[in-house]
Amino acid sequence: MNNKITIKMAVAFAAIFSAASLNASASVDDFNLKGDYRLRYQLEDTESEVSRARTRVRFRLKGERAISEQSTVKFGLATGGTDARSTNQTLQDSFQTPDIRLDFAYISHSLSDDFSVMGGKMKNPLWRSSDLLWDSDINPDGFAVVGNSMIDQFSFSSTFGYFVLDELESDEEDPGLFVLQPRVSFKVSDTMKSTFSLGYYFSQNLVGNTLGNSSESNTGAVSGLVDEFSVIVFSGQLDMTNVMGLPLVRSFGELIVNSAIDASNRGGIVGLKFGDKKVNRFGNWQGKLSYRYLEKDAWLDIFPDADSYGGATNSQGLKVGMNYGLSQAISLGMTYINMDVIDGTKDAQSIFQLDLKSKI
Repeated sequence: MNNKITIKMAVAFAAIFSAASLNASASVDDFNLKGDYRLRYQLEDTESEVSRARTRVRFRLKGERAISEQSTVKFGLATGGTDARSTNQTLQDSFQTPDIRLDFAYISHSLSDDFSVMGGKMKNPLWRSSDLLWDSDINPDGFAVVGNSMIDQFSFSSTFGYFVLDELESDEEDPGLFVLQPRVSFKVSDTMKSTFSLGYYFSQNLVGNTLGNSSESNTGAVSGLVDEFSVIVFSGQLDMTNVMGLPLVRSFGELIVNSAIDASNRGGIVGLKFGDKKVNRFGNWQGKLSYRYLEKDAWLDIFPDADSYGGATNSQGLKVGMNYGLSQAISLGMTYINMDVIDGTKDAQSIFQLDLKSKI
């Protein structure tokens, strides 16, 4: 995105939010604060590498404050480094003092009851039925417009946004990603609800450039990307309540194709989540399993779930997890992941994670 367009966007957002800034002074009591803590033991085993065991912690604190009837500022702080796909901090280096970084910071403004705009480093505004395409820790940079409406039992939503992927120091135009995702939800019956979305993502100015936090699995990821991405994604989810004695049974899936190229351009995931609707008291539990398949150039390798083969494309495999409530705020989780490459020399990887999680 060139500098003229960037300046125009900045001016537009400044005009939208200028009235909100008049009520900017606040005390700590005006902020709504929440947080969570996680202690993780992780064991990794890859055929080509030595097995690795490590203890990791994650701490996140988020807050928001309404600065007018229409505008809200939201922010988050988290452990971790510069990797957008991880807020984990490995315990190492003789009791080192880890960093706390800005996880997200953005402003959201309601244009009406049905439309809102947001800008900055934001929580992902897109609906996601799985983590095939987006690691849950990723908070995009840019802006988004979200519209919502409801007709009878149908709920409609549409999200449009522009995500900044890099800022180049030269006169070249900056790499970016446009996103468009319409979505519909409707009640099939009193015990069944379905949600579907059709997402379209198209990049600009990627050719010849490399991107930060790459898993180095896209064609040209190290030397310079050779193609733009024009990706179509169909996502679906079906929720059933009180089925087979379970409060919730959720099936989900996604299909993806990069229409900009003709080979190694497809992917998909199917999965099932079951158990209690929430793990928020002793004895509540949830189970989840999924199988994913993501070819080399189906999707940008800077975005997928980092625990699934390091977030690389050209990978496929199984992910199984279970969470069990120990109290209203504390739960115990276990996850097992087994994945391998799709095309090329096989190098299977398995990961076991044991998590103690607490809300703050």
